[in-house]
Amino acid sequence: MAEGRTEPQVEIVVDGASESTEISPTADGASASAEVTPSIDGTPAVGKEMPEGMVKGKQLQFTIDRTINQTSESGGAPVTDLPITDLEKEPQFDHYRNALSIKREVIPRRPSLKQLHGVEWDQEKDSTPLPPQKVTVETEKRKLGWIEGVLIRCVLNIIGVMLYLRISWVAAQAGLLLGSLVLLLSSAIVFLTALSMSAICTNGKIRGGGTYFIISRSLGPDFGGSIGIIFAVANAVSAAVYLAGFADTVLEVMKNHNTYIVDGGVNDIRIIGWITAVFLLAVVCAGLNFESKAQIALLVVLVISLLNYFIGLCMSPTTLQRAQGITGFNGTTLTENSLPDWRGETFASVLAVYFPAATGFLAGANISGDLKEPEKAIPKGTIIGVTITSILYLAVLWFTGTTCLRDASGLIEDLNNGMLSACAVNQTCSYGLHNYYHILEIEGAWGPLITAGVFSSTLSSALASTVSAPKVLQAVARDRIFPYIGFFAKGSKKSDEPVRGYLLTFAITVGIIAIGDINQIAPLISNFFMASYALINYACFDASFAKSPGFRPAFKFYNMWLSLLGAFTCTVMMFFISWVNALVTVIFIMLLYVYLARRKPDVNWGDSTQANSFRNAVHNMLKLQMTQDHVKTYRPMILLLTGNPCKRKDMVNFVSNITRSQGMLICGQVLQAPLDDNTLQARYQFSRKIIWWLKKRHIRAFYYSYLANSLQEGVLALLQLCGMGKLSPNIMIMGFKHDWETSDYAAVKEYFLIIHSGFDFNKGVGILRLSNIAKAPVEKEPRPFTDTCNSEPPQMNILHLPADVRANRSSTLSTSQSVESFSIFAQRLWPTESEAKKITGRLTESNLERQQGVLAEKQAANDRNRPRHTTSSSSSLSDTSARSQFEIEILDNEEKKKNGILSITKLRRKLEAEKTNNDVPVENFQKRIKKAVIDVWWLYDDGGLSVLIPHLLSQEGYLESAKLRIFTIVKRSDGFDEEQSKLIILLNQLRIKFSKVNVFAEDKIQENQETLRLFHELISKFKVPNKTIGQIEEPAASVLVDDAELTTFRSTTERIMKARNLILTHSKNANLIIVTIPVPRKKALSAGLYLAWLELLSRDLPLTFLLRGNQEPVLTFYS
Repeated sequence: MAEGRTEPQVEIVVDGASESTEISPTADGASASAEVTPSIDGTPAVGKEMPEGMVKGKQLQFTIDRTINQTSESGGAPVTDLPITDLEKEPQFDHYRNALSIKREVIPRRPSLKQLHGVEWDQEKDSTPLPPQKVTVETEKRKLGWIEGVLIRCVLNIIGVMLYLRISWVAAQAGLLLGSLVLLLSSAIVFLTALSMSAICTNGKIRGGGTYFIISRSLGPDFGGSIGIIFAVANAVSAAVYLAGFADTVLEVMKNHNTYIVDGGVNDIRIIGWITAVFLLAVVCAGLNFESKAQIALLVVLVISLLNYFIGLCMSPTTLQRAQGITGFNGTTLTENSLPDWRGETFASVLAVYFPAATGFLAGANISGDLKEPEKAIPKGTIIGVTITSILYLAVLWFTGTTCLRDASGLIEDLNNGMLSACAVNQTCSYGLHNYYHILEIEGAWGPLITAGVFSSTLSSALASTVSAPKVLQAVARDRIFPYIGFFAKGSKKSDEPVRGYLLTFAITVGIIAIGDINQIAPLISNFFMASYALINYACFDASFAKSPGFRPAFKFYNMWLSLLGAFTCTVMMFFISWVNALVTVIFIMLLYVYLARRKPDVNWGDSTQANSFRNAVHNMLKLQMTQDHVKTYRPMILLLTGNPCKRKDMVNFVSNITRSQGMLICGQVLQAPLDDNTLQARYQFSRKIIWWLKKRHIRAFYYSYLANSLQEGVLALLQLCGMGKLSPNIMIMGFKHDWETSDYAAVKEYFLIIHSGFDFNKGVGILRLSNIAKAPVEKEPRPFTDTCNSEPPQMNILHLPADVRANRSSTLSTSQSVESFSIFAQRLWPTESEAKKITGRLTESNLERQQGVLAEKQAANDRNRPRHTTSSSSSLSDTSARSQFEIEILDNEEKKKNGILSITKLRRKLEAEKTNNDVPVENFQKRIKKAVIDVWWLYDDGGLSVLIPHLLSQEGYLESAKLRIFTIVKRSDGFDEEQSKLIILLNQLRIKFSKVNVFAEDKIQENQETLRLFHELISKFKVPNKTIGQIEEPAASVLVDDAELTTFRSTTERIMKARNLILTHSKNANLIIVTIPVPRKKALSAGLYLAWLELLSRDLPLTFLLRGNQEPVLTFYS
């Protein structure tokens, strides 16, 4: 064994016997050694012969330690040391399996891209074992072929009492022509469904669950789970219906012999049904093989019964038979029975009575887990079975219609007098197609064999339903999409039979039989089956229509439009048979669907819903790309520079209120880290966690991250690459740099250039300042643990991840690190206070030279410490300082159960430690504020964005129904009233609801000495003498201010100071202040002066959103 990793310990349990196995599976398909030490009942069994049958037909359970040691085929060097020719593998069947297999001594896997690309992982640091994963692998057991498993079951389940007791009635009512149409229409619907099912079944391996598995893997858990429960219940109730029919037939035979059990009525039916149910339970519990043999025995009885009928047709009718209406093959009888003779029935009612007879063709598919090759057996057995039974039903229809009269008295005297059918006038006939259901018994060579056929057909159908219901329920329970039914997922040790499901089905069957009269239940069950068939057809259509590359059925004799036709006809038939029952069925399915849709089962089956989502998204994106932009269709699409979103929950939550249902939000993060393999691995893991974190907080947002040497470089990349087509950001929002006064010049310049970048790319720019919001009181109880970045997404099957991901996932933090620390993935968006150098005092000519020296030294230190792109792993995350910014807490479910969640004390400390000066309790942006006020200071015409954003915030979210107060400043007091009137008219024309409009004249606003003093205090830290800017090198040259610049922008500065005075006076108590900011002029305005303006507009104020549109209109008053 190669060194560096803990070998996986495998514990195999076989009916109480265990084996401890050491396995070295390889990620590249190389051989893996296995040393097995079996034990039986705790006693080592080395050197002993294993008992025969110990493994075959059993279920093996073993635990795998997911840290593996990759070895070569020769068992020597690690795979990463092998030449590329030894690493590459030819295509192998086992590479495409979804689960482990222990039938072979090795577990081959294809090499990962990292291994082929030459990535070497630090095995010592990545060898921390993950919690073991329990895997249940089903070994070979006796499976059924297509004849025994599918064909026989389909034939037995379709041929029922309808053939023996109702087919002659169809011939009497509808006649041979319309009766044939009834049969052919029913068979066509069934045949279309069989074609759709065959297509789905041949699109890869299918497991147990039958119809449920087919629908759920095609349409997803919402539809699949709904049909799974309904189908299981329908089969259980159907078993009771068939047993009641069997009991009724037995009771009729007993009455013919003047015998009964209790009262010759309902109680006798109950007793016979219960006894038969116990008998069927014993048969299915004996195992599927025994049940299959019982089905074959019933088939033999059924075949003999039908042969007896056909033989009787060839015999000349006796005098008694002729008196009962039997004419033998007769052209006159054929002619008379060709056309319909409706007696209280219609074509629809006859079709409704007959159609349930054709709904038993899924009996084979329902035991898909017990078939040798279900993808081959189900299509072949089902289609052949449907064809045979359709021909049989059609033949019996024509035979009865050709050999029997519609009406006969049964009296020999009437036969001799030629008055055999005269009783039809007063409807007193006892025999004939219209009046006697047991025509096949009369025409058969020996009547009791026909009765035996009736017994056989009902028992076989009941047996098939008794087996199908638990199988489907077991499959649903194992998928864990419904709570509280996991008890039924467990199977028997020997053959995985759903014994618990058998007992539940037995209980349901006994309870339904106890009702006695079940005629009202049968139509509802038929509708349940019809709904399943409709969804099978729709599943095939949807998968084909989505044009997913993964839908490649081997069965080619299908067409998506025929599948759609099948779905439509099945739905129509549901309402055709009984619109009330159909409505009940649809409501029941929709209730289950809505429940599952809200519950959101944690499954990923690659269903057609995902394929359709992708297809529709691409189609709509292309369609949107060709659409010209229009002001009426403008929507805010925001790129929010969050850094680590978990650390800026306040920003994310506030901005999500803007785009909740009106636009798009992208959380962008710049990762200043080396570009190497460990960084990429950490980025992949962190992206998964952030996406899950956003989902858990119900925030409709995307997450983008970009690796860059600097923050500005990363933001430029995000501005260019985020989004797709017309769904690209049109607004960039960032946080306010609180420490700009004390930060080094390089950081201030970089922040200023990011603002410029937003305008360069023609985006609206927003700056959110949260520092002045009052913090919420400390909670008595800690916030939910999932409110942090530690909310772990659902545990993915480790076998389905790339090998390099699996290897890296084992590199988790220790318990103390993972619980106590909450390290962020990348460095904070803005420099911390410890990184900033305070620059105080007014710069003069005497200290300018000294300051430049300090800046040069500091810049050199920054350049030395700045991470650079590299392909070497030695300088990536090996050192603690670099690795710390990538540490992510990974606690999977097993660790959480073992170590527990954070204690209340630790969690409170943790939450308090996370609070920073600019961290606002997220509850401020979740709970709706009553009688909220939004003040909008529309200082510059930016296209209307400064008004649209507060309007959207007032429509929904935490500021829903807030009052909008609009303020603006005009240059002169001349025409003051006219300007205010124009603004009110404009807002009304734009359909912006407001509660107040205030217009101020700039020349009438008094100066405030406190504001003036604040401005001089801010600017003094960045002011230098005139004619010295040209002597200063970057980055200081872009930050510092001289008198010439102050003179140039004097009017703007005065306007902003006056605006601050008004804001302090009028908006001190507002819940949100939105201020339009000026656009910074490139190569003319310094960072120091511009940030001083922003400081004046937002200091000592409530929540302030500094905003500027891109000068393109976002509002219009035209329709």
